[in-house]
Amino acid sequence: MRISEIARRSGVPATTLRFYESEGLIAAGRGRNGYRDYDEAVLERLSFIQGAKQLDLSLPEILEMLGVVEDESCTQVRETLRPKIADRLRQVDERLTVLQHLRDRLADANLQVTACPDSGQQCRNECALLSHATTDSCSTSVRTLKGMS
Repeated sequence: MRISEIARRSGVPATTLRFYESEGLIAAGRGRNGYRDYDEAVLERLSFIQGAKQLDLSLPEILEMLGVVEDESCTQVRETLRPKIADRLRQVDERLTVLQHLRDRLADANLQVTACPDSGQQCRNECALLSHATTDSCSTSVRTLKGMS
């Protein structure tokens, strides 16, 4: 099959197919005319690559896994893939913790900005999110708003 047929059937753009080929993820023969010629097996490889990308595996990890999937038993595939997935899961959990802290800070900042007075005077640091002072009217209002929620 030519690259256009593989692109159509897989949903993977031809430019990506060329990139995958340059990275060793897929291979194509060459016809006498110089066109790439793919066999049906490339569709299965592309499906695996897309699934692995959804798990946020890197291209080198995917290349390694392709070798295992094509050359090893199901047991070996499981034993190779399981620690990678567990590590990625740990990384996602760590990122979720960071994002939850960011969400909490954003919620606090939203309360802080909401509590700033409507005034024509120069804004104080608390309203500009530069400080977390608690002695002026903005900060007092923030504490009051927090108590209400």
